[in-house]
Amino acid sequence: MHRITRQILRPFLFGLIPLVLVACGSDDTSTTNSSAVYASHSVVLVQSTTKSWGANGYGQLGIGTTTDSPNPVSVTGNFSAVRIGGAHSIALDTAGNVWGWGRNASGQLGDGTVASKTSPAQVLLSAGGSALTGVKAITAGGNHSLAIAADDTVRAWGLNSSGQLGDGSVVTTSSPVQVSALSGVTAIAAGGAFSLALKDGNVWAWGSNTNGQLGNNSFVTSPLPVQVVMLNESTLELDDTIAISGITAIAAGGSHALALKDDGTIYAWGYNEFGQLGDGTTTSSSIAVPVVRTGILGDATAIAAGLDHSLAIIGGSVYAWGYNYYGQLGNDAALQSNTPVTSLQIVQNQDGHFLSSVDDIIATGHHCIARDSSNNIWTWGNNTYGQLGDGTSVSRSKAQIVITAPPP
Repeated sequence: MHRITRQILRPFLFGLIPLVLVACGSDDTSTTNSSAVYASHSVVLVQSTTKSWGANGYGQLGIGTTTDSPNPVSVTGNFSAVRIGGAHSIALDTAGNVWGWGRNASGQLGDGTVASKTSPAQVLLSAGGSALTGVKAITAGGNHSLAIAADDTVRAWGLNSSGQLGDGSVVTTSSPVQVSALSGVTAIAAGGAFSLALKDGNVWAWGSNTNGQLGNNSFVTSPLPVQVVMLNESTLELDDTIAISGITAIAAGGSHALALKDDGTIYAWGYNEFGQLGDGTTTSSSIAVPVVRTGILGDATAIAAGLDHSLAIIGGSVYAWGYNYYGQLGNDAALQSNTPVTSLQIVQNQDGHFLSSVDDIIATGHHCIARDSSNNIWTWGNNTYGQLGDGTSVSRSKAQIVITAPPP
């Protein structure tokens, strides 16, 4: 298969994560999507209660302090969705208002200031102005945030040095701006310094493109939305690409992206040094390529992208591929290995069995979160700052329960 690539320098990113089950960096008005960057904290929804844990140097746990917590703590607020950025968190309340807390040096909290917040602060249309209301979905990137407005257009705020706000400029802002020439959007995702949107089954992207993460057969950064393309399989001509279509979910990682098609297949594009595209290579791609699932039966139902790794739910089990230094693939492999994992690995639980009956997943920078059908919350991967929520700082290569759902 044709792949347009070039040599690249490995990017340094602050991080991000997401979740609806729990907390997430991308969202959809009908299905759960995930996006991620490098985050060292976690935020989840547990039966309408918001829980957070991990690093808190900027107040990203939302508990009024800057003290780290390796155990789950409660965040005040009546939220319906929460998303995790690099060192900030974004939440959507039941009335359609957006709130943010944590790091705010680039205005990623959207409250018209650049002062970090240790408790939820409301996103405002302008500094000291009225609130952004009627929001349908939210997502958080490395240092920027997005929302789907009531009219199905996209609003963005925060760092914009790579055009990740999509307004045609590279001007950073602490107040929401509208993404240009994009309407009818049903899902959004935010990566390290780029953004994605889903419209009519097609994927649009904007921002940094140094690793081909915009998927438009180019490595040119764009401050305006461009369409993600794939090789035209009917001709297989090297320069013949067509828009990727039939997409139902999207996910954005550090510098790579995933898309889930309506037939259960997965596509990926962007940075691939650690095999995070899942195509069996470590070659980056500026067009969407199919994830290889040799011997794995069933349709994928959810996807998530971390800094340099990827996840998918297939048949209720979680599969992972890409970077595994901290055990974030959950396959019980030895820690501290830089060997790329280009094939899909099945995630194991703390008893050595396959993690099963999973409904939702989140891939953060180097750790992962999952929710099963009983509403138990599982975590695995990097735990340097207590981001697994198990009360320790020990990284783990198998999933363990950190929040047990109360009996019905």
